[in-house]
Amino acid sequence: MMQYKVKTSRLLFSNLLIFALVGCGSDDDHTAAVEQKSFTGVFLDSAVQGLNYKTVTQSGKTNAQGEFTFLADEFITFTIGGIELPSTAAKLYLTPLSLYQTDDINHKSVVNLLRLLQSLDTDGDASNGIEISDSVHQLATELTLDFSATDFDQQVAPLIASNGAALQTLITADDAITHFQTTLAKINNSEMTSCTTSHSKVGYSGFFNTLAHNVSGKATIIDDCTIEISQFSYDGGGPEVFFYGAIDHAYASADAFSLGEKLTGTEYNNGTITITLPQNKSLDDLTGLSVWCVDFNANFGQMTFTP
Repeated sequence: MMQYKVKTSRLLFSNLLIFALVGCGSDDDHTAAVEQKSFTGVFLDSAVQGLNYKTVTQSGKTNAQGEFTFLADEFITFTIGGIELPSTAAKLYLTPLSLYQTDDINHKSVVNLLRLLQSLDTDGDASNGIEISDSVHQLATELTLDFSATDFDQQVAPLIASNGAALQTLITADDAITHFQTTLAKINNSEMTSCTTSHSKVGYSGFFNTLAHNVSGKATIIDDCTIEISQFSYDGGGPEVFFYGAIDHAYASADAFSLGEKLTGTEYNNGTITITLPQNKSLDDLTGLSVWCVDFNANFGQMTFTP
């Protein structure tokens, strides 16, 4: 009977442990004492449990908090069965962005890795942590992947369908990115970083024009990376619906982007929602917002930020 470890939703940033491993020299041969410090890092999409990892001196599986150990100046490689992820310099926290040396949350390989990790999670709910089971490693023993390939979905389909986790198909890019944005916000909060109020658009606001599904409300720029949606109404009726930002309402363009959690299926009546700009975006990347249906490129309501 298969047993699963208890998962955790806590992302432990503030209490990452640092252990000192001290090698003691011999008084007889006057060998100097050598001190090596071992650090505990964490791998995050949410905290990812069950990834194999290896450095020159350390190896094992990430635990329920996504933790791994490393020495200073080491590189680390994570694997899932035969799937080897790009090596990178080991740090106190790592994400798929770190592995691909990018800040672009829409980077194709980053997005496909996010989709894979979240789809392999044992209970299919990445918000409470991601657990990769031993059976996934066994099924993927002979598998290699090109995360930038156009046929990535086809490459991983047999693994997703047969690994025994809750999800049997690969999740969408939009869902994967939305979840990861939440994780990045938690990372920023844990590091006590905060948004400044230096941008000229801080304080700008505007009201949504109703186009469909009873969308209405007001959006206000609170600081350089935070927007508050107030007096918000939406009947929850559309599929794959997000707040989208764009220049001049070009929400179907390649430069448009989602903000916050998916709105699909949730009804709002005079509600208040706080959304955060993605890590690689600024207020220069939007002049307004839409309640945007991704599946049908449909605009349910839009607003323009004005002084």
